[in-house]
Amino acid sequence: MRKLFFILPLFLAFSLCAADKSNSDSNAKTNAPTAGSVAEEKNKAATIPDASAKPVFITNSISIGGERVTYIAETGMLPILNSTGTVRASVFYVAYTRTDVADKTNRPVTFCFNGGPGSSSVWLHLGALGPRRVKMNENGTLPPPPFGMTDNEYSILDKSDLVFIDPVATGFSRPDKDEKPEDFFGDANDLNSMSEFIRLWTTRHERWLSPKYLCGESYGVFRAAGLAKELNDRFGMYLNGLILVSGVLDFSTIINNAGNDVPYPLYLPAFTAAAQFHKKIATGFTK
Repeated sequence: MRKLFFILPLFLAFSLCAADKSNSDSNAKTNAPTAGSVAEEKNKAATIPDASAKPVFITNSISIGGERVTYIAETGMLPILNSTGTVRASVFYVAYTRTDVADKTNRPVTFCFNGGPGSSSVWLHLGALGPRRVKMNENGTLPPPPFGMTDNEYSILDKSDLVFIDPVATGFSRPDKDEKPEDFFGDANDLNSMSEFIRLWTTRHERWLSPKYLCGESYGVFRAAGLAKELNDRFGMYLNGLILVSGVLDFSTIINNAGNDVPYPLYLPAFTAAAQFHKKIATGFTK
């Protein structure tokens, strides 16, 4: 009798699961996508919007330095035009604008991009400056999966609005179907398209009177230097400053190959400054 009471619930549970699986299989067969619909969905998912698509806005908030900062996140595409007004490329961007600033003439805006060349702005965006960042361990190493995101208490959004730019052929930025990608590569072409984006974003968002900064990383350091002149020469746009992150003029200064001792003394000031900031340097000297 005890065995019966023990086996009966298992049998009922098995029967229900089997029935549920049968119904699921039946529904799956009824709703199974055809080969044509699968191809259509795949192509649809692979389609990247162009500059004709409207930007998307959401509102969020974050705590930075004990202050609650509410901001609008905007993502979209802006066109790069030729002299006849035809679209040459669609440039993808993500912008963060603080909401509690009535007068934007005194509110800085910082245009951010990484280097490569050939890199999107994801590294500065989700690794340094944006209001959200990738979760990391306390010592800066990557935790085991599942990976996640968290609020970025080190973001500079409390002090400056942020615009992250993906140069053409990186991220979601694409040349028009009648344009060649290589026409956007090289120093001059890159400066031309990037400066056009900054001019257009500044115009559409009415930020010509705002203090403006460029933040470039790696190759982006040299892009920022070139853009400062390009923006001035082409559009009369004056910048308030450049933020140069990890630019390398000579790779022998960072790669300690056999026989090359140059990096070691050059690392010392940066290591010392980091140790001082984290209070890892003992005060005074001992014999």
